[in-house]
Amino acid sequence: MKTKRVVYFIILLMPCILYSCNKQLNLAPTDKLVESKVFSDATTAESALASVYDQTYQAATGDQWVIADVSLPYVGLPVGHPLTAFFGGLIDPTNSDVQNIWSGFYGTINAANVFATKIPVYGKYALSLENQHIAEAKFIRAYCYFKMLCYYGHGALTGNMSDLGLPVRLAPYDGFSQKDLIPRANNGTVYKQIIKDLTEAVPDLPSLYLNRGVTDWVKTCSRATKAAAWALLSRVYLYKQDYANVVLASDSVQAFSVYLIDPDLTNVFPANHTGTNSYFSKEVIWGFPASSNNGNSQFGIHGIFYYDKFYWADSAFVSSFNPNDKRRTQLIFGGNPLDTNPNTKDKKTTFKFNNPDQRDDIKVIRLAEVYLNKAEALAQLNGINNESLSLLNTIRQRAGLNPFNTGDFSSKEAFINGILAERYVELAFEGMGRFDYMRTGRNLRNPNLTADQKIFPIPKIEIDITNGVLQQNPGY
Repeated sequence: MKTKRVVYFIILLMPCILYSCNKQLNLAPTDKLVESKVFSDATTAESALASVYDQTYQAATGDQWVIADVSLPYVGLPVGHPLTAFFGGLIDPTNSDVQNIWSGFYGTINAANVFATKIPVYGKYALSLENQHIAEAKFIRAYCYFKMLCYYGHGALTGNMSDLGLPVRLAPYDGFSQKDLIPRANNGTVYKQIIKDLTEAVPDLPSLYLNRGVTDWVKTCSRATKAAAWALLSRVYLYKQDYANVVLASDSVQAFSVYLIDPDLTNVFPANHTGTNSYFSKEVIWGFPASSNNGNSQFGIHGIFYYDKFYWADSAFVSSFNPNDKRRTQLIFGGNPLDTNPNTKDKKTTFKFNNPDQRDDIKVIRLAEVYLNKAEALAQLNGINNESLSLLNTIRQRAGLNPFNTGDFSSKEAFINGILAERYVELAFEGMGRFDYMRTGRNLRNPNLTADQKIFPIPKIEIDITNGVLQQNPGY
């Protein structure tokens, strides 16, 4: 019993050690004895790694997710809602979301850095599993840096590799020292590190996670795998406008025959009104299993719910669908007859988040996105082509729409616009609309936003604590 209590103590203490910082990353991990115990044993290392995945989930959901959608006309908002600032040109360096997104992702990066650097020092379990844990940490670090680059990297989504990106820290934060402050690297350097982490992770990541010799599909979808790393790379290369590598990364995902475009949309986004089941279709490559038995979330409430007094599926967006589109008829619902509030009773939400207690499984990367990534990249490289058309039509026909023919497009630009239009509908409410529009030079919800206003400011507190070592983005 005493041994068990010690293990429990170590596991409970690990989130504090892994975070090893306040929101400005200025405190150091201090208990080397606990580190040596946690990282020396496979069981305690696995438990600690679970806390890093939990930090990733906390950083990646909530307002961070919603902001990317409210930036486009997907979402209806009441007048004066705080999130209107993110498409109204009203954010400033003191905005709480701007600060929380920065600190949430950097806290997770620091936790991943702890894993990547401490396991080689303290690990005493099977080398293959140690290497897998390090690879998972690199995957998480890459994901966090990429999400931050999309928000804070000036010109990162428009091909400016020499402009201001992020400070890149690959070692745990060991305490505040002025000489250790890191300035912002350029966008190209940050992209290079993201790609390096993912490509280095692939050989040591598993293809599947097993439980007594049988595939554990929920674990396979919720932890880093080879396919998840390649799928994330396909998104990273697309945003970087490296189209040849988008194709190569997408091909690597498709080589894993276990992932399939599910013919049934309601199977990809199943009803989960009680929050008691975690289920992932074979189309899901990576996500967060936020539901568990008795409604007790594995990770916690994620704050993504598109039907309440705060935000909902915009009626004009829903009306823009083809009337026969299953993404409209099967995934959009609402109109609560018991709701007496005239401002909300007719509002609709999406089946992608259908649990009113906000305990839905969150699909971060789906095979459908990889298909669209590859279709767009091939169109950029080759213009109108049959492979892009086939990938595009797979998505359309699953939605119950007629396939396109090559003759339906008058030019390469028209073809790419057709793919982007399909992407707009297919990936609605999945937390990436803002970035898709920025990288393709299209206006956000407010067409008057300047290029500078589309980029988040560096939080003022981060500028202050570094005495200006972190340089602010233009326009703030």
